[in-house]
Amino acid sequence: MSLWLLGLAVTLVSGIAATAYLWLVRRPRDEMTYGLHALSGLRWREFSKLVLAAMAGRGLVEASPEPQESREPQSTFLLQRGDERWLLSCKHGSAYRIAAAPVHELAASIRLGAAQGGILATEGKVEKEGRDAAQGTNIELLDGPRLWPQVRHLIEPALREQIDQYASGRAKRHTGISWLGAVALGALAMAAWSSGHPASMDDVPAASPPASSARPSTPPPPTVTAPQATFREPTEEELEVQMRDVLKALSKTPGITRGVWQTKLTLSIDRVASEKDIWPWICLELERYPALRATRVQLNPPPGSSEPVRWRQCKTM
Repeated sequence: MSLWLLGLAVTLVSGIAATAYLWLVRRPRDEMTYGLHALSGLRWREFSKLVLAAMAGRGLVEASPEPQESREPQSTFLLQRGDERWLLSCKHGSAYRIAAAPVHELAASIRLGAAQGGILATEGKVEKEGRDAAQGTNIELLDGPRLWPQVRHLIEPALREQIDQYASGRAKRHTGISWLGAVALGALAMAAWSSGHPASMDDVPAASPPASSARPSTPPPPTVTAPQATFREPTEEELEVQMRDVLKALSKTPGITRGVWQTKLTLSIDRVASEKDIWPWICLELERYPALRATRVQLNPPPGSSEPVRWRQCKTM
């Protein structure tokens, strides 16, 4: 086999395999992770409306809903589908770890309300104890991975587009890094093959008939080293530290009264100065961290001002 064909084959196979994994497996998982973080930043009423809309797609509608403006905070809803009655329990927050107790409570409410069954929905995770408790009951458990596909198409289009951009951006960055690694693997394969298999007679020029001395062998080509990627995706703990550092720096900026991370993708800024004066300082702090450069910034107008709320980004993906 030709040395260059071997290197090309190793590069293509490893690069294509890594690309397929990143786009077909990792990207949907990243999109779900970013999406669940965004859902955890919603108010309880907005989250419950999303879940109720998803249930309406199944034909389960809320029975005798109270007026929206008068409804008190609640986490349990009575749903109907024809003559069937179902109880929906919403546990809002990605930190929820559902064990057996919430499942037993829902089962008791189903028996008392003479309902057909129940649904427990959360952005968090259902532990093994919770799944075991639900066995033998007519209770459906919708934790993060099961809930996200049902509400993804119901969230705000702008937020859904931003989630898609973040997931695609990460997949693109890691695809580039994987192809650099594939080139390095191809070069290593060429070097290993060259050192273990001496050149064939077809590759060595024939000696002239009158020549009596053997020609010196040609040394193998040097190993090509792929450049190393300089960007590293921060861990969850590192990202939290970076977000706190941005808020700390902005709190000392004249004209900014408060900054709040609504989600890991959205930063809300309360200002008393003009947008022109404070925007360069906001971008200066966000662009210090590559993972926060494309943050969606909500600029709230000064108190008593008639200016509208503005949405801006320092960098796009």
